[in-house]
Formats: sequence, structure tokens, C-alpha cells
Amino acid sequence: MKENLEIELKCLLTHDQFECLLQKMNFSMPKIQVNTYYDTPFHDLQKRHWMCRIREVKNKYEFTLKTPGDGGLNEFECSLDEHNIHDPMILDLFAHSNIFPPLEPLGKTTTHRRKFVDEFGEWCLDFNEFDGFSDFEVEYELFEYLPEAQQRFTEVLKSCDVEYKQAKTKFERMLTYKKKIVD
Repeated sequence: MKENLEIELKCLLTHDQFECLLQKMNFSMPKIQVNTYYDTPFHDLQKRHWMCRIREVKNKYEFTLKTPGDGGLNEFECSLDEHNIHDPMILDLFAHSNIFPPLEPLGKTTTHRRKFVDEFGEWCLDFNEFDGFSDFEVEYELFEYLPEAQQRFTEVLKSCDVEYKQAKTKFERMLTYKKKIVD
């Protein structure tokens, strides 16, 4: 299981702001990724502020667990042969934290992601779909936190009339959108 610290700046965008950023940098063609989020029936992961997902991109599967970390999020990742949240590697990781199955799906997001890499990190320009809702966002996944990286991010955003305001995660937004469907 691979472990790293995720340091990420993210901001929601309007469609026009999305299009402006798309013209500013040499983003890749979009790739579609489907994220399925999981928790126990008693929401043991959410109670700890953890996020668990399996991401599918072109029939390849990646498990990710994100937990609060110092200066970002601790990310634990591994490739899977199939979409199986009860893979022994995953269950072993959770057992060490006293989290036990079953793990049940909470919801899905579909992201059309374009990427661009610069000296400070990876830019991700996303169109996201959440069961009848959608939004646009830009993420800047930093190699390490440097004030110059945040300055670059805010300057690029300003060039497209975007005021930087840290967005909630896709997982948090998915839960909010699901609540709107129920209400």
C-alpha cells in the first residue's frame, strides 16, 4: 500500500471560468473516472473524518483512503484487480484501525478530468457529475507546500476572474447533493 501526503488547493468554477482556464494552459484531453465512496453502516469512517473510495479509469481500479494529516491529507492507495471493497488488503488496513466490514457504497461521482503539470504540481480541471447535479472545479495538487505555489494558483485564477475560495471535497459535495435529493 502506497502512502503519501496530499496537499491540494481547489476551487469551484462557473462554466465560463472553466473555459477560460482551459485556454490558459495546455491541459490533456479529458479522461473519465468513476469514484464510488464507501463507509460502514454506522458511518465509522465519517466519524473519523476519513474518506474511502474505489476509482475506476478504463477498467483499472484504485483504492484510496484519505485521513487527516499534518498540512494535508494522508493518502493510502493501492491498485486492485477488480472493483472489490472487501479485498483482503483493504480489510487488513481497516482491521488495524478497528474498522470492520461490511463497507457499503454511499454514492458515486463521475469526473471528466484534464491535467497539466508545472513546476509546483499537477493542475486538474474537472467537470463532475453527481446523480443529477454537476459542477466545475480546478484542483492544484502540490508536490510540496510552497508559498510561491499558492501565489501561482491565485494569480492564474484571477486571470480568469476567479476568486480563490477552498472548495469542499467531491466526497463532501456528493453527500450534500444526495441530501438535496432526499429533502
